[in-house]
Amino acid sequence: MIKINLLPPEKRKKARRAAPAAKPGKAAKTGRSLSLPTRKYDLVVALPVTVAALTVLFVAGSFFWLGHRASSIKERRDSLRVELNTLNRVILRMDELREHTADVVNRMEIIVSVDRNRFLWPRTLDEISSALPRYTWLNTISELSPFPELVLRVEGHTMSNILLSELLDNLERSATFADVRLISSTERLLGGYDTKYFVIECASAFNQPPDTTARVAQSR
Repeated sequence: MIKINLLPPEKRKKARRAAPAAKPGKAAKTGRSLSLPTRKYDLVVALPVTVAALTVLFVAGSFFWLGHRASSIKERRDSLRVELNTLNRVILRMDELREHTADVVNRMEIIVSVDRNRFLWPRTLDEISSALPRYTWLNTISELSPFPELVLRVEGHTMSNILLSELLDNLERSATFADVRLISSTERLLGGYDTKYFVIECASAFNQPPDTTARVAQSR
C-alpha cells in the first residue's frame, strides 16, 4: 500500500513533530491490535486476595486451636474434679480415724490411770510395812497432796533413835518413795515406856513431773 501526503510542507513538519509515526509491528501488518495487562495491575489485584486468604486461614486455624485447647482444658478440669472428690473422701476418712484414735487413746489413758492408782496405795502401804524395824508401830498415814504429786506423812512410835534411823534408811532404799525426810522426833511416854514419836514425810516415786502433767492435760 502506498500513502501520499498531500499536505503543504509547513503542515507536514508540524504533523511530524506532533505525532511521530509508529513503527509497524506484527499487529500492524496483520491489521489487528493486542493489549496485555500490565504487571502493576496484577500486583494490585493479587495482594489483597492473598492477604484475605491468609487472614481467613489464620482465623480458621485460631478457632480450631482454641476449640481444641478448650476441649483439653475441660477434660483436665473433669479429671481434677474427680481427683479432688477422691482426696476429699480420703481426708474425711483420715479425720474419722484421727478422732477414733484420739478416743481410743483417751480411754487407754483412763484405764492406765485407774490401774496405776488402784495399785498405788496397796504397794505404798506394803512398802511402809516392810520398812518398819522391830519395836516400831505407826499411828497415822496421811496424804498431804494427791497423785500425781503424792506426798505422804507417816507418824508413829519407836523405842530408840537407832530404830528410827533404820526406818529412815529402809524408806530411802525403797523404790516406792523419794525425798524421805524426818520432820520431828520427840520423846513420849507410852504405856509406861519412853518412846520416840516421829513424823516423817516422803513423796511417791511414781509421781509425774509438773511439765509432764501439763502436757498430758493439754493433749486431752
